[in-house]
Amino acid sequence: MRLIVSYYGVGLFASAIVAGAVAVIAWKRTVTPVGRVLGLLMTAVFTWAMAAAFEAAAPDQATKVLLAKIEFLGIAATPVLVFLFATGYSRSGSRLKPLRAAALWIIPAATVALAVTNEAHGLVWSGFSTAEGTRAGFLVYHHGPFFWVHAGYSYLLLFATAVALLLAFFRFKGVFRRQALLLLLAFPLPWAANALYLAGLAGAERGYDFTPVGFACSGFFLIWAMFRLRLVDIVPVAQERVIESMGESLIIVDRAGRLTATNPAARRLMAEAGGPPEDIPESKVLGRPAAELFPGWPALAAGLGGSAVPARELAWVREGGTRYFDLRLTPVVGPGAFNAGQVAILYDITRIKNAETSAVAARRVAETLREAGVTLSSNLDFKQITSLILELLKRVIPYDIGAFMTVEGNDLKLAAIKRPSDTRSLIGETYPLTGSRLCHVAIQKGRPLISAITGPDDILLPFRLDKGAHSFLGVPIVFRDRAIGLIALYNFEAEPFSEDAARVAELFASQAAIALDNSRRIEQMELLAVTDQLTGLYNRRAFAGMAAKEVGRSRRYRRPLALILFDIDHFKAVNDTHGHPMGDQVLQVLTRLVSKTIRATDVICRYGGDEFLVLMPEAGREEALAMAERLREEISRMTVVTPGGTLTLTVSLGVADLDPAGDEDIDGLINRADRAMYQAKAAGRGQVRG
Repeated sequence: MRLIVSYYGVGLFASAIVAGAVAVIAWKRTVTPVGRVLGLLMTAVFTWAMAAAFEAAAPDQATKVLLAKIEFLGIAATPVLVFLFATGYSRSGSRLKPLRAAALWIIPAATVALAVTNEAHGLVWSGFSTAEGTRAGFLVYHHGPFFWVHAGYSYLLLFATAVALLLAFFRFKGVFRRQALLLLLAFPLPWAANALYLAGLAGAERGYDFTPVGFACSGFFLIWAMFRLRLVDIVPVAQERVIESMGESLIIVDRAGRLTATNPAARRLMAEAGGPPEDIPESKVLGRPAAELFPGWPALAAGLGGSAVPARELAWVREGGTRYFDLRLTPVVGPGAFNAGQVAILYDITRIKNAETSAVAARRVAETLREAGVTLSSNLDFKQITSLILELLKRVIPYDIGAFMTVEGNDLKLAAIKRPSDTRSLIGETYPLTGSRLCHVAIQKGRPLISAITGPDDILLPFRLDKGAHSFLGVPIVFRDRAIGLIALYNFEAEPFSEDAARVAELFASQAAIALDNSRRIEQMELLAVTDQLTGLYNRRAFAGMAAKEVGRSRRYRRPLALILFDIDHFKAVNDTHGHPMGDQVLQVLTRLVSKTIRATDVICRYGGDEFLVLMPEAGREEALAMAERLREEISRMTVVTPGGTLTLTVSLGVADLDPAGDEDIDGLINRADRAMYQAKAAGRGQVRG
């Protein structure tokens, strides 16, 4: 069968190639479900464009009709995938519920089924004719009633897509706003082409449908967004997820006391205080004053609408009893030190206050607990939290040895210890959970355990006890029904720990659980913000800040500064031959080797893909060249064992040094090192140039 070549067909084929390339890039680069949806979307466009290209080239009518049916696989799927991508992106990577997602596919599935069986009913196209004046004999389809049902449904989804992206543009900031803007520019192109086709314009009377070509144009926008703005690498506004998952109530108000942001815990509190229902969308409550949101709690409404007092305690009297909260306010400072509002966090301290009023004898306990709650809520350092818990417990529960341990799989890791000064330091050591019967039982039960110590196996820690321990109190630290740690107290006295001591320790443990979880969240966020997830090296953002400071210091004090840029030769072949997991392993092994080779004062960054930067303060050109040569030799001797055999690598390195008297910035220094690296590649790879 001889194919008919036409400009239109070639354009469709080129569009298919672009769509396929975008799909492959999106699938390879993505670390989020949103990126996978984008890959599926461009796969559908590829199917559509490729089938349309072959239809344009087919010489006979029967083949053209068959290919038109294949096109409907992409035509029907594309609007739904565009909508799923836009909603997933605008909602920070969250997915629709399965039933709602399945419902979106009902009309597309029916469209494909009716297109395949169109000869029996003519619902998708009622007939077709050969376009006049075209050598290729393009078919002009006369659309049937169900085609317009699908078209209307598609444009409804596209309208929803535009709304989602517009909302994302106005809600996001920084790089995510630029991503949203690029998407807003990209997606209208194919639908404008499709609208012209449906209106019978732009060559539609000759059988031309330029919608796939429009998607190809959009593909260039998407490629730019993926490489320059990391469209499928990072999830927008990850900070909002952290806020949504906070157990405490978060309320942000503007200068006039009107709500600008909140979280689910606060919305539950609003509903309990007679305000809007918990399940009402957040958009319905934004902009409303605090008095409307908390009508049954005027003290809180006054606190939110008044002047910003850093912290205050609020009582909320209800029919079921009184609840107590610690309200902490932080001003939101806008440009020019302008007070734009305040952030309020409500900590529920009801249990602490109830302990205060339970008995006069418990006054000291309650005061200490309150101090612990306030201190822990404002302290996010893990080591300080663990030591502080033991110190505060010592005030209210007499004990001789106290240990704070975290659960690490099947082990307990000692985070803090308060013990006689003659015992050696054990911080950081781990012990099998099954090595101590009492600790194991306390973790399994999930509640405080008081027990007599009957033998050495009941003591987890390997310290020497001249007097001998007689009583044990183990209090698991439980967060969301999972034990994340254990407070273990030992007493030399024969009198065992009391039930009151266990209850007090449990209160401390409940506060410690929240504080520890918040501490770990903040540590994880701070680490993710400055490091590369795969290698653990500094990312480009963190490196840019440090490098700018080093450039400024070099100029200020007229000190030398050099930079090495290198990448792995033929690294794509490693991924293609051995797979991306093995490629990731190669990057990790190389990272460890480079980190051991460079100086302690040098700064290493994963610049992107298999490219790395090494910034060398107090080093001139010759020293940098020597270090680059050393790196080249060390890496060339490195081996990685793969299922297909032993793998060796070479790298090409470029070196550049800063002229302290010039005005070159870090980007200029990187560009010069980049040019030097490509000179090394041009010279045969596995070399150093500078």
